[in-house]
Amino acid sequence: MRFWIRKNSPRREFIKKRKKNQGGFTLLETSIALCIMFVVTLATGSLFVYAVNYNSGAADRSAALAIAQQHLERLRKASYTDALLTTPSTSETVLNAGRSYSVQTTICSTSDCGGSTTLKLITVSVSPQAATQWANSAVTITSQRAMPGTGSYEAK
Repeated sequence: MRFWIRKNSPRREFIKKRKKNQGGFTLLETSIALCIMFVVTLATGSLFVYAVNYNSGAADRSAALAIAQQHLERLRKASYTDALLTTPSTSETVLNAGRSYSVQTTICSTSDCGGSTTLKLITVSVSPQAATQWANSAVTITSQRAMPGTGSYEAK
């Protein structure tokens, strides 16, 4: 069975037009799209690496803050004349969750640095060792410790 299409029929024009426009994508268009997708993928990958480093640094700083608070609580618990509060400066290394932290404690009981005979200025500084670029600064907590005693309103 054969179908004949007349020479000037609209169907024949449609068939010719369709055959002419069936090109698809050229190699150049495909290459450009591939390059754009490659650049977007690289940008996303570098963003992912930055986020991992940022989270690791935040975990280091959070652990350093917890260590500093624990150390300061230990100093607050000690009596005013305890050896922990009479040593002007100490340094130690603390291991927490497989990472090392350097703890610097400074106790000032002179007027040169803000203390006095009845007031001690305590500074605890903790810094992660071998930290990433983001978390290479120390966490510092400062507190004051007063000599226990009765005030001017003591019972007589």
